[in-house]
Amino acid sequence: MMRLLLTFLALAAVALRAAPTGDYVERYDTLYNSLTIEKNGTVVEMRARSRRGEALESAVDLADPLRLVVPYTRTLYGALFFQPEPRRVLMIGLGGAGFHRLFHAAYLQAIVQSVELDPKVVELCRTHLAFAPDERQPIATMDGRMFVKRNRESWDWIILDAFRGGFVPPHLKTEEFYRECAARLAEGGVFVSNLHANSELFHSDIKTIQAVFPQVVLLQTHARGNVIVFAVKYRKPVITDPAKWPDPAKLMRPEFAGRLELAALREEYVPIPQAVRSARVLTDDFAPVEFLDAMKTNNTSER
Repeated sequence: MMRLLLTFLALAAVALRAAPTGDYVERYDTLYNSLTIEKNGTVVEMRARSRRGEALESAVDLADPLRLVVPYTRTLYGALFFQPEPRRVLMIGLGGAGFHRLFHAAYLQAIVQSVELDPKVVELCRTHLAFAPDERQPIATMDGRMFVKRNRESWDWIILDAFRGGFVPPHLKTEEFYRECAARLAEGGVFVSNLHANSELFHSDIKTIQAVFPQVVLLQTHARGNVIVFAVKYRKPVITDPAKWPDPAKLMRPEFAGRLELAALREEYVPIPQAVRSARVLTDDFAPVEFLDAMKTNNTSER
């Protein structure tokens, strides 16, 4: 018992150690990731390393933690057009919690439950990117699909943004998993997924989401390869016409000023590509080796 206690205290001491002062670059290898943490001025970046280079996972400005440094994190807020009163948000993939801080400040009654597979990501997020989990921002350290299977709660937003070494694990890209997510959506809830238009699986990703959700909308982050998918379980009201979306001005919060412009997000709307029609639906029995081609192009530049 004493040995276990000492081990726990030693791990806790490591997890709570302070980040270095000044600018720095640190590298870590875990069972799941090869990570780089770099601080330049007030901005700290978390990047994933692979044979194809480094991919930006997340970034936080310590001088203004509410600022959405990585552009696609702004596009995630397009979910407000489809569920404007989020009280319960499930985020699969923590990264550096770049999305969380503005949401936490703007929606004081809401909860963001994060699920992160890699304990080292959780540790670095706390020690180097100044994220402080609390009762409104809890973290479960486990596989995202297992969390969805075991957790029986309902969520207004479910956001899938889980990358491992530059690609999304295949078991988080299948029709079966999306059905599990749909079952956890609250009435009027929205499923959100971060995709990459330069991935060879891009069209199959969309086709697979369409196999589960009757309405799917795409927003493409300006000047980036990120395409954010928004999907709902209902057919009415129709959400595929941006002209019928809520007035962005009515969705704004004081905390968004200078950080998030919802009217600009509406302009990111793009139609579903024609190539999706002939794409293959991804399922649990789709051989994992067939995902290798996606790894050639997926997430080789900033997200």
